[in-house]
Amino acid sequence: MFSLCIRSLISLFLLLSTGMVIGILMVPKTVSKTASSTMIDTVEVVPVEQHHGSIDFKVDGEVIPFRQLDIVTEIAGRVISKSDNCRLGHSVEPGEILLRIDPADYELEVAQLTESVEQAKVNMAENAVQTENTKKELELAAKQLELCKRDWERNQILAQRNAITAAELDTAQSSLLSAEETIQKLDNQLRLYETQKEKLAVALRKEEIAIKTAQLNLDRTEIKAPLGGVVTSDSFEVNSFVQRGTSVAKILDTSQLEIQCSLHMKQIQWIWRQSETENGGYIFPPTPVTILYEMDGEQWAWEGSLKTLDGGGLNAVTRMVPCRVKVDDPRSVRALGNSTQKAPPTLLFGMYVSIIIHSKPAVPLYRIPEKALLPGNKIWTATNGQLQRHTIRVVTTTAEGVLFYTDSEELSSTDLVVVSPLAIPVEGENVHIIKPMEISLRQ
Repeated sequence: MFSLCIRSLISLFLLLSTGMVIGILMVPKTVSKTASSTMIDTVEVVPVEQHHGSIDFKVDGEVIPFRQLDIVTEIAGRVISKSDNCRLGHSVEPGEILLRIDPADYELEVAQLTESVEQAKVNMAENAVQTENTKKELELAAKQLELCKRDWERNQILAQRNAITAAELDTAQSSLLSAEETIQKLDNQLRLYETQKEKLAVALRKEEIAIKTAQLNLDRTEIKAPLGGVVTSDSFEVNSFVQRGTSVAKILDTSQLEIQCSLHMKQIQWIWRQSETENGGYIFPPTPVTILYEMDGEQWAWEGSLKTLDGGGLNAVTRMVPCRVKVDDPRSVRALGNSTQKAPPTLLFGMYVSIIIHSKPAVPLYRIPEKALLPGNKIWTATNGQLQRHTIRVVTTTAEGVLFYTDSEELSSTDLVVVSPLAIPVEGENVHIIKPMEISLRQ
C-alpha cells in the first residue's frame, strides 16, 4: 500500500512538472506572434518584364541530302563519250552532258521515218487529186444525164405520134440508163476516195508520232545532268554497252540541304502557337533556325527554317517528334566570335550540328529572375504593397531568367514580383517594398 502511494505521488509530480514546462514555453511564442503581427515584413521586388523576343530551343541534328537523283539511261546503246566531271566526287552543272550513246541507229530510224512521213504526204496529195478529178467527172456525167433525160422525153412524144420506130426509142432509153449508171459509179468512187483520205490521214499521224518518238530517242543519246551537284556514284566507262534503265550515276543536290532533328511535344506546341489562326498540322508556320557547327572549339553558323514533320507521328522509342530543317544556302556561313580558322566552305551531309529554333508564339510572354520562382510554379507579387500569389506556366529557363505566360489577366508587366525569401507568407498581407537598386545604395 505504501509503495502504491509513493508511485502515485511521483506520477502526480511528473504531471505537474510537465504542465509548468509547457506553460513556460507557451508564453514566449504568444508574445512573439503578437509582436510579429504589429511588424511589416520588408521584401525585395523586381518588375515583371515582358519578353518581346523569341523562345529559343536548342536541339541536335544531322545534315542529310535535300534530294539525290539516280541518273538512268532511257535507251540502250554503246557509250561513245563521258564527261570528265562525271566522276565520283566531282561537281556538275545543270544541263551538263554527262555521257553520249552512239546515235547511228537512232539517226537511221529518224531518216527512215522521215521518208515514211513524206510518202504518206504524197499519198494524201494523190488522193486529193483523184477526189478532185472524180468530182469534175461527176459534174460532166450529171450534165450528160440531163441531156439523155430530155432526149428520152422527146422520143416518147415522137413514139406516141408514130414518128420514130421502137428501136430508136429503145436506143434513147439505153442512153439514159447508161448515163445514170455512170453517175452511180462516179459517186461510189468519190465516197471511196473520201474514205481513203481518212485512212491516209491516220497513217500520216502514226508516222508523225513514230518520228517524234525516234527523235526523242535520238535526243536521249545525250544524257544531261538535271541539276547541279556532286557525283556520288558513277558506274560506266566509254565503250561499255548500257541497257535501257541502267543506272549510270547519282548526283547529290548541293544547292539545298536538310537537317533531321527531334523535338519534344512541348516545343512543338510553342511552334504551332506562333500563329493565331489554325495551324497546318504537318506544315509548321515559318520558323527561323540557326545551325551551329563546332570544330576545335570554334563555331560557325548557317541560317535555315523549320519546315515540316519528318513523318506522321512520334518516334516509338524516344517519344519525340522527328522534324526537318531546310537550309536554302549551305554555302552562306559566318563565324561566331573571333575565329582564327578558315570556315568550312559549305555544310556537308553527315555533319552533326546543333540547331537553335527561334519560336515566337502569339501569346504574351514575361520574364522574371529564377529565384522568384517557387515550387509548383508559384510566384508572389507585391504590386500595391500587399502579397498576392499567382500560378504561372513556365516556358523555359534561360541565363536571363524564367520565361512564362499566364492564363490569368491579373498579372501584367506592371506588377512587382518578390525575389527575397518569405518565411510564412499570407495572401493579402501588407509588406514594405524595397527594390534591388535601393539595397545597393544602402550598402
